[in-house]
Amino acid sequence: MKSVHLRSTISGTEYPFARLEEFAENRESLEVAIPGIENARIKQGNRTWERFAEFMPFAETHPELSLGEGSTPLIEASPLLKTYTGVENLLLKNETANPTWSFKDRGSIACSIMAKERGESMTATISTGNMGQSVAAYGARAGLNVLIFLPEFVPLEKILAMAVHGAKIIKVRGADYADIKLRALALASRFGIRIVSGNGPIRVEGYKMEAFELFEALRGDVPDFIVVPTSACGHIRGIFKGFRELFAAGLISRLPRMVVVQAAANSPIASAIHARSDKVIPFRNFTTIAEALSSGNPPGGEEILAKANEFDWLAGVASETEILESQLLYARSGFFVEPGSATTLAALRSLRASGAIKNRDRVVVVLTGSGMKDMDVVNRHAMNIVDCGIDDLERKVENSLARFADR
Repeated sequence: MKSVHLRSTISGTEYPFARLEEFAENRESLEVAIPGIENARIKQGNRTWERFAEFMPFAETHPELSLGEGSTPLIEASPLLKTYTGVENLLLKNETANPTWSFKDRGSIACSIMAKERGESMTATISTGNMGQSVAAYGARAGLNVLIFLPEFVPLEKILAMAVHGAKIIKVRGADYADIKLRALALASRFGIRIVSGNGPIRVEGYKMEAFELFEALRGDVPDFIVVPTSACGHIRGIFKGFRELFAAGLISRLPRMVVVQAAANSPIASAIHARSDKVIPFRNFTTIAEALSSGNPPGGEEILAKANEFDWLAGVASETEILESQLLYARSGFFVEPGSATTLAALRSLRASGAIKNRDRVVVVLTGSGMKDMDVVNRHAMNIVDCGIDDLERKVENSLARFADR
């Protein structure tokens, strides 16, 4: 094991790397501090994990624990999306190409490596869907016992996608997901098990890989903006941590500006950034189709606000109507994303219209999760589906072709 430790992200208090609790006593986020990161260099290797091993806190890269995560496509946006947003230099980082269809797999492989190197036999998480499925799959791959806490509103299809991997599921009734999360995370020290959330320091190490992949794909250049749907905050801070470490190692000369995007109905971070507040603005009893963005009062959110102030980050929100519109626009461009990912398009359009983002800025939007994660929402879209009998087939095809010609 490398000589690493955990550090609280605002006060700088140090903790052992093996600490089970994911936050400091004052609820500050923790991050991994790797001594000598300024000397880290990129190595040869087929996997991103191998090439950037010196930037990671683990002793080995453990390819045997991988399900093929990472190395996701960076794709130029279609003319439709460029026109809608007003951003000409628009790129999409397609994280739906990960094994369980979301960016969460990057954090899950990091947690599996941590468990392997610490000799732990169990991993646990609190989730509303994506992370639970990811942790269950990677836990199965690593031969770990997996315990998943869920709020009772999680749909059955998402629960089955976790349970099929052999995970033990505990559905928790509670008035607020934020309260359920805090109660579950508090059990770590009592039972001596590592309970991971979306903002945990080990998961953040996995999310750094997105920064390293963007660095390689852009041949050492840095995007002007990276647009990230944000809930528990670990994803956006992981990407930024990766760029900070590349900067510390002298491999890049500037940092990207991050863009926090949330649903307008649940925007505790974005609202605080707009209000120039250093405190999260809690949201309770909200309803949004962007269920993946469910943290109404994320622990450690003050760190994101501090970074937004220090590094001039932006924030955007999307209404429920805009989310549905954006999901359909992504689909018409070939990307079926979940509503949480769809928030990015409308938010980016508003930021471009306000002048906060310029037409020629290089903008990367992260597509965080597949639309297959939430099929119920698809019923809200008008679909061009025709039923016919076999004897009526020719007429229906003729009508369809005529309608195509009229477009």
